[in-house]
Amino acid sequence: MKYLYTLLLCTVLISCTNTNQSVIKTDDDLSAQIKLQYENYAANDFSFSEQYSENVVAKINNIVIEGKDDLMTGWKSHHEILYSNINIEDIYIHTNYFNDGRVWTNAWFTWSGVGQTTGEQYVNRGHFDYRWENGKIVELLAYFDETQENSEVAAYSASLEK
Repeated sequence: MKYLYTLLLCTVLISCTNTNQSVIKTDDDLSAQIKLQYENYAANDFSFSEQYSENVVAKINNIVIEGKDDLMTGWKSHHEILYSNINIEDIYIHTNYFNDGRVWTNAWFTWSGVGQTTGEQYVNRGHFDYRWENGKIVELLAYFDETQENSEVAAYSASLEK
């Protein structure tokens, strides 16, 4: 029985010193950068584009956007032609530091805005994942319901045909 306790104690001590574990942080620099990115996006300030690699691949629901310039053009169009009063709230962000060196930041939030063409108030929950390499975002995965955005795009497109 004495050996069983010794073995159990050794197992606990070894598992406590295992440095090959993944870590999740909410108070790290990368999580803070994403939070600031949301604040800047809502304020129509795209200086955060420097956080993205030139060749970033964004998978937004079923659409693939390749390259930082195309991604930023899409986001800027939210302010330029689609919405006013954009706001992001109910934000939760954490960054996963995996033991194999991969780093992903995950974010959940509520996006809201007023359609510039329809005048309708839109509210939508979203989830974004950001993969980091060498201090830059190289991959973005975004998930949200596109129904409201498709409605506003359709109304805007119809207004151009008049």
